[in-house]
Amino acid sequence: MKRKMVNKRQGLTLTELMVTMVIAPIVVLGTGVLLVDSQRGWSGMYNRLHGDIAADGCLAINAFEAVVRKSSIKRGLVGADEVELYYYQDPQSSTQLDRYARFHVTGHKELVVDYGMLDSAGNKHGQPQTVKLARNVESVEFSVLGVCVQMALRLNDGARTLTVMSAAVRHNE
Repeated sequence: MKRKMVNKRQGLTLTELMVTMVIAPIVVLGTGVLLVDSQRGWSGMYNRLHGDIAADGCLAINAFEAVVRKSSIKRGLVGADEVELYYYQDPQSSTQLDRYARFHVTGHKELVVDYGMLDSAGNKHGQPQTVKLARNVESVEFSVLGVCVQMALRLNDGARTLTVMSAAVRHNE
């Protein structure tokens, strides 16, 4: 019996090489598009979370809630686009309301708070200290529901719009 020798083929045929050359760019392009899109999405989310309007929104919420929580339920002026709250400088030793904070929007589309003093008759006196809380304010709305004061703030920097809602309860009488 004769044995037949089978040679193992080494290398690629021209057809296999052409198929590989067609498939390889498709895989590389698909991977590149995936990486670029992932980076773009990550950058967009990072800017939304750590951008200027997000920082301004957090600052406005923290300042608003701090003032509302120490303010008195006896006195307060609330308008649609501004709120004025009155509080004690030291709740342990003060016998009457001696401070106020007024949140409002300036003509430059900035949310500011004016901190000032009250005299013994309850009237404002002296120059208030103004603190800028947020820029690029599109709208702000204040409302009162019982002892709760609410703020709806809409910020728009041209690229992104952020709406922040805040509510806090007045704790002092």
